[in-house]
Formats: sequence, C-alpha cells, structure tokens
Amino acid sequence: MADTYTVTSRTSYWKRLWDSLKGIVAWFVCVVGAIILLGRNENNFVQQKAALNEANSLLEETTSEKINPELDGAVVHLWWDTSSTQEEPLIDPIFWVKTDALKLYRNVEMYQWEEEEHTESTDNYWGSETTTTTYSYKKAWSDTAIDSSNFYHPGWHENPSWKYENEEYVKNPILLWAYTLSSEFVGLLNDSKVISLSGMDIDLQGWQLYSENTIYIWENPEEPKVWDMRIKFLTVNPGTVSVVWKQTSDQLWSYRASNWKKIYLLQDGKIDAEEMFAKAHSDNRTITWLIRLVWLFLLWAWFSMMFNILVTLAKVLPFLADIIWVGTWLASFCLALVVWLLTIWIAWIAVRPVIWISVLVIAALVIVFVVMKWKKSPLPNDNVVTQEPNQ
Repeated sequence: MADTYTVTSRTSYWKRLWDSLKGIVAWFVCVVGAIILLGRNENNFVQQKAALNEANSLLEETTSEKINPELDGAVVHLWWDTSSTQEEPLIDPIFWVKTDALKLYRNVEMYQWEEEEHTESTDNYWGSETTTTTYSYKKAWSDTAIDSSNFYHPGWHENPSWKYENEEYVKNPILLWAYTLSSEFVGLLNDSKVISLSGMDIDLQGWQLYSENTIYIWENPEEPKVWDMRIKFLTVNPGTVSVVWKQTSDQLWSYRASNWKKIYLLQDGKIDAEEMFAKAHSDNRTITWLIRLVWLFLLWAWFSMMFNILVTLAKVLPFLADIIWVGTWLASFCLALVVWLLTIWIAWIAVRPVIWISVLVIAALVIVFVVMKWKKSPLPNDNVVTQEPNQ
C-alpha cells in the first residue's frame, strides 16, 4: 500500500482572475479587522500596564503564617510552601498510580497516522496554472487525537478512538500555610515532573511496564503499530512559591483593577515583589511586540492579496508575472508598514492623549525655535564690508 498520493489539477486563466477579484474583497475585510485588533492590542498593553502599576501602588507585604484581618481586600505579596490538608493520596482510577503530590497528570500518547501536504504550482503560457499536490502519510507519536476523517485519502490511514485519555487530578484544598489558594492560583501551579513507576503497586491493565516511568500498550515494543499507546504520569509537588494576590478572608484571589484587568502573579521560589512586577511588565511588553509583529506579517500577506490581481493579469507571460510579483510584494510591505505604524500611532493617541499632545507641543516648540534661530543668523553676504572709492 503506497503512503504517497499525487493529485494534479489545472486552473484556467479566467478562474484565476475571478479568485483574485474575490481576494480583493477578502483583503478589505482582513485589513479592517487587523486594524481593529491591532488597536485593541495597544489598548490592552496600556491597560495591563496601568493595572500592574495600580496593584503595585496598593501592595502590602504580609506573611503566610497568620492571616491579618486588617488586610482583607488588599493586594498582598507573600511567599510560603504549598501544601494540602487532604490526607488521601491522588489516585488514577484506571492504573491505580498513587501520589501524595498536589497534582497528578496522566499523559497519554498514541501512535497515529499523520498527513503531510506539499503543493507545487506551475504557470502556463496564456495564464492557466497546473498544481501538483502530494499527500504523504507517516506514523508518529502524538498526545492529541488526529482526525483521520479529514485526510485526503482516509482509507488505510484510519486513526482509531482512544481507549485512555489525558486526565488531571488535583488535591482540594491547596494551601499556602494559613491561606487557601483559589482555582486561579491552583491553575498556575504547573511545575510538573515525570514520576517513576518502579516499585508501585499499579494495575497495568494486562500490559507491561518496559521502563521505570512509562507504561507501553503494544504487542511488539520494537515495532509500534497504529493505536499503540505509551502513558506517563507527572506530578506537581509541594514547593515554595511567591504570589501577588488579593486577600479575601482566608483565600487569595485575583485583584481586579479599576480598569477591570485581573492581576495575579505567581513565581516559583522566594521572589520579592519588585522583581515579580518587573517580570510582569516585561512579559506584557514581550507579548505586545509578538502580537504586533504577527499583525505586520499578516498585513503584508493581505496587501499582497490585493495586488494579486495585477500578477494574475500578467500570467499570460509567466516571466513578466514574476517581475510584477516582486514589485507587488515590495509595495505590499511598504503599505503594510505604513498602515501598521499609523494604527499603532493612532491607538496610542487614543489611549495616551496627554503624552502625544505633549510630544506634539514639544516638537512644535523645537521647530519654532529652529526657525527663529535661522532667521536671526546672519547671511553669508552680511559679513562683506564694502569700501567707498577715494575722491
């Protein structure tokens, strides 16, 4: 049975022109959406920064050893070791893996079919296009289900349903000494490590344990087949954490700033508040710049979609279309960059008008100062001394 299939199709010149015209409509919708979302990204950056500064200005230092009722409703910074009053260990109900950790994960991987698609297009004279698409199939381990019904050739490449799923078990409650951690906080505890299964009295469900930390569900470990599984268990153990949170009675919840942004910071280890807020600001800047660059790339691609009609019109002579394509891509990047910069600039004017008005005033004053100095400076001919002839 071949694991590679090749499909060849031909698109007429008029069909390509029609698709290019539809691309112009898609370009308009995509660019308008990009401008709106890019502006929201700038607003989100400013709002998150303001919320962090607000929380920092209200911060109170406290200890986990004893709850201070006077700080109820306040933003607090504290650190301590995580623990739980739940005496019963966490147990996986299928394999009966037990642990006294705070969290237990069952991580399941299945050997499945994966589809790879590779497309090559060739321009023909007089504008038509020949497209060759190759679908190849291979087997690989994956911890998520791959839907084989969407394959081009699902026959003989069918992925079965999973017998075992990924699961998570969490102790309740999880404490930071005198405080009970809210679900938001518990969700941030993710410093997981693979545990050893050696010596555990576990139920292998009739399968064999081929390594100290993995259950292999297959007949031949040297040659896995589709549906074969391997299962590992990970735990989040008690450890020292530092938090910036809102104290509500004996619980720690996220702090909602005046602009409705939620602030809840968590870092492993004993970390002071200044360092935690510095990291939060750094993460905010990094995420904002990543989103900015993604939108710049998308704007570039969408502007090229608008110019694609020019390239398609020139497809009657492929070599001419290649030259136009280079020009349109350069033009697309320039336009995308202009729209990108203008959107960010206008968004900043909207969210920080005082700053931008100050910048414009300063710039205007500098221009006026330079012009006045230039007018007062003597011209080169002003230094020439003329003498009257002797009578």
